[in-house]
Amino acid sequence: MTTPPPFRAAAVQESSVWLDRAGSTEKACALIAEAGRGGAQLVALPESFVPGFPYWIFTRALRDGARWHRRLHDEAVEVPGPSVSALERAAIDAGVTAVVGVTERDPGRVGTLYNTNLVFGPEGYLGKHRKLVPTWTERAIWTGGDGSTLSVFPTPHGPLGTLNCGENVNTLARYALLAQGERVHVANFPSCAPLGGAHENTNDVYLPAAAHAYEGRLYNVVSQEFGTPELCERLEVEYLPDVWNCISGVIGPDGDWIASLRDEPGIVYADCDPSATVDGRLFHDVAGHYNRFDVLRLTIDRRALAPFHEVVE
Repeated sequence: MTTPPPFRAAAVQESSVWLDRAGSTEKACALIAEAGRGGAQLVALPESFVPGFPYWIFTRALRDGARWHRRLHDEAVEVPGPSVSALERAAIDAGVTAVVGVTERDPGRVGTLYNTNLVFGPEGYLGKHRKLVPTWTERAIWTGGDGSTLSVFPTPHGPLGTLNCGENVNTLARYALLAQGERVHVANFPSCAPLGGAHENTNDVYLPAAAHAYEGRLYNVVSQEFGTPELCERLEVEYLPDVWNCISGVIGPDGDWIASLRDEPGIVYADCDPSATVDGRLFHDVAGHYNRFDVLRLTIDRRALAPFHEVVE
C-alpha cells in the first residue's frame, strides 16, 4: 500500500439543532463546507449529530422521556434518504471525506433505531457503521449493529475506520479495524454538559482514543458535541459552566494531541503526515509482525442481522 500524501483533518465541536433532522442536517452541511474552506480534507462530526443525542436517557427515568423519544424516532435518518443525499452533496462540494453521526431508522420499520456513523468521500457516499453495543441506558433507544458494518472505507488518506463513543474501548472491535488496514480513525462522542459533572475529566475521551492511536500507530480524529445552556434548559437539567463540557481534536500515532479544543464551540484543525503511521509500525504492528496468529485469532461474522429470514422452496 502506497503511503498517502499529507492531509489536514478537522474535528467539529458544535451543537446539533436538537431533535430537528432538517435543521441538524443543514448545520452539518454548513460545518462540512466551513471545514473544507479551512483546508480540511477529512472532517469529523459528533455522535448522533443528526437529529441530536438522546441525553435524557442519562438524566431521568426512561418513562419521563417518552415525548423526546417519539420525536427522536420521527426525526431519525433513513438510509438512503434526503439527509444522506444532502450530506453527500456537501462532502462532494467541499471535496472532503466526512464522518457524520446520526440516529438511523430502517425504512419501513417502526421503533428500531441505530447509533450510526455515515461515511462520505469526495466522490460520494461510502457506507455506514452501526454501533455494535449501545452503552448502558442507550440500549433502551438503540439496538446493536452487526459485523456487516464493522469495516474500513477507502479514502485518499488511507483506509478509514470509525467507532462511536464507548465503543472505542472495545478492544476486539478496534483490532478488527486495524486488521483491515485502518490508517485513520474517527471517534465521536456526545457532550458531557447535560450530565451535570458525571464525567469529571477528559480521560473518558482521551484514554480510549489515545490507546487506539498509539496501538494502531494511526491518526485518530476525535469529535465531541458542544453542549449549550439552551440544550440543558430543554432537558430540564442545570447547566454547570465550570464542569467538563467537551474536548475534540486530533491524536497522532504517538498518542499525544496534535491539536485540541476544550469546552467551547468551533472546529479544530491538524496537519497529518501518514508516513508517521509507517514509522511507528516498525516497533509495534499489532495486526502484523507484532502478533502471533498461531496463538491468537479474531473471527468476524459478516452476516447482517434481520428480524426474519424467508425460505422459498
